[in-house]
Amino acid sequence: METQGGKRFTWLIKSLSSWLSYIYSDASEESETESMDVSGFQVLPSQVESVRQIFKRHPNITAEFRAKNQHLRNACMDFLLSLIETLCQSLEDLSNEDLVEADIALTYLKDAGFKVDWLEKKLDTVKDKKQKEQFSLARLQKMEDSLLELKQQCSDLDALVEKEEEELSATRTPLSFDDVV
Repeated sequence: METQGGKRFTWLIKSLSSWLSYIYSDASEESETESMDVSGFQVLPSQVESVRQIFKRHPNITAEFRAKNQHLRNACMDFLLSLIETLCQSLEDLSNEDLVEADIALTYLKDAGFKVDWLEKKLDTVKDKKQKEQFSLARLQKMEDSLLELKQQCSDLDALVEKEEEELSATRTPLSFDDVV
């Protein structure tokens, strides 16, 4: 069984690899030269508003972040944005594995020096909602199964009532002259 640390390391390596290949890819829609500086982070134009809003609401988010290498700074910001994007998905689209990976990304950001207590609370809220969703789905399935069983019992009972009414009708039928003689 893989340890939590092993999962974090594997996820980190995969994430860094995919992120770095994105950065150096000639095929990316927005190239590195189109990036803009927002609070010391080079971000894509499509990310500028999001990053500004993060720094506006959480001005001390990077108070303890000391990375000087721009690629590492960008990787951390990308993790942050990806984590926020993950938490914005609907519960139906989020798997338990997604939430485990989000937890790993959050730990990575905290270890890097980001102050993300607010984000940890949001992640906990999403995990709680996911757990409630799964519990509700299980209860709903059980109720639907019970309802189906009750409907079948009603149908069976209707058939018995119909048969009993037929027998009662046959029993109440008066005898004819021919029947008596």
